[in-house]
Amino acid sequence: MNRNSVYYAVFIISFLLFPTVQDYIRPNYDGDNGVIVYLLGIAPNFLPGVGLPALLYVMIPEVTKPESSLFENRLYWSVVISLLGLIGNEFITIFAPGRGVFDWNDILWTVIGAGLFVLIHNKVNKTV
Repeated sequence: MNRNSVYYAVFIISFLLFPTVQDYIRPNYDGDNGVIVYLLGIAPNFLPGVGLPALLYVMIPEVTKPESSLFENRLYWSVVISLLGLIGNEFITIFAPGRGVFDWNDILWTVIGAGLFVLIHNKVNKTV
């Protein structure tokens, strides 16, 4: 398995889990376990925090020149672009009625998800 396959797999898993949690598990959870409620609440932010940088990491080389800063620093840019978009989306909820509720925990877990992607990247580049 090559490195890009690992990143595509991370993206696919996170983005398949996202609608599963968002549309099926969260609405149908009737329990009152606070930890599970919390995890189901932050999962839709954590999962894209992991998956979106993985996708951008493999897509940036496809759309940029090898000598560009974007190409040479694609780990940095894939994380930064993802975080700006995902955190920006969270702030939009403040101003857009009906879009959800702004929550600092969502921002925290988006950043933690991006951090997990960086850890995955470091592991993949040491072992593959």
